Amino acid sequence: MSPRESRAFSLVELLVVIGIIGILIAMLLPTLVAMQERARLLKCTNNLRNIWLGAQLHANDHQGYLPVAGWHWAPQGGVCNPRGLSDENVRRYTYYADHGVQRPAPFTVAIAVSLGVKVRLDSRQNLEQDMQGDGVRKHFRCPSQEEVRRGFTQREDAPGNWTAPEDASSYVFNEAILGLRGREPWRNPMPMGKLSLVRQPDIVLLAMDGCPRDRGKDRWLVFPDIGPEDTIVDFMETANRPDSVWGHEILDYQRHNYRANVLFVDGHISTVLLLPSDLGKIGISKGVYR
Repeated sequence: MSPRESRAFSLVELLVVIGIIGILIAMLLPTLVAMQERARLLKCTNNLRNIWLGAQLHANDHQGYLPVAGWHWAPQGGVCNPRGLSDENVRRYTYYADHGVQRPAPFTVAIAVSLGVKVRLDSRQNLEQDMQGDGVRKHFRCPSQEEVRRGFTQREDAPGNWTAPEDASSYVFNEAILGLRGREPWRNPMPMGKLSLVRQPDIVLLAMDGCPRDRGKDRWLVFPDIGPEDTIVDFMETANRPDSVWGHEILDYQRHNYRANVLFVDGHISTVLLLPSDLGKIGISKGVYR
């Protein structure tokens, strides 16, 4: 046998090597996929940290108030403007000009502006154009969500039913602490973004992974409060009833494999299982009023 022939691999040996490589790849692939998901989960957590930073900066610049958000019930004078939101001095919230009326900016815009993003607030048309840019959207895009959903964070309960431009967000927010509620006695005083009025900020939701809660109708990016002691479990039980008008698609079970990142009002972030045992500990209105 020549030296060249003695160094050659046989077909059997090549097949054995290929088989071993295939086994190693099969063993390592789940680990690689898990590592990629952990990296995306971490990036998602960083997004929520930036949202919290923007919320804090907004509060620092607006007398301790977070941006307002939600379906605002019974604004003074019937119009969702500074007077309607009891902000006659225009110091609590971020506004934009909508056909001559000062309206509360979409929640994503108010946070982005506080983070230093340049957004034109002089007209609805300019605002909508700037909302399409990456400056706003990058702060509200989870890398594990294939398609960022669009929905609403501002609307007035009035004859005109004014609605703000759509937000693009992988995250949903808590209307109980951000919106003009006030139809029931236990909602007095209403937080409407006032951090100091939230009694237990360590259990109250500010933002979390989610989708518009009713994709076929209003497509709201907020959790509503139905009673004074609501958790996410209470909302889901109501939303899943046959006669419910609340919508139930707000939890995104597939994004992080039945997990979600949650930002609380005190600024801490937890990764929770989307199961009643975890969701029942997250307050919507529970922890706000008592």
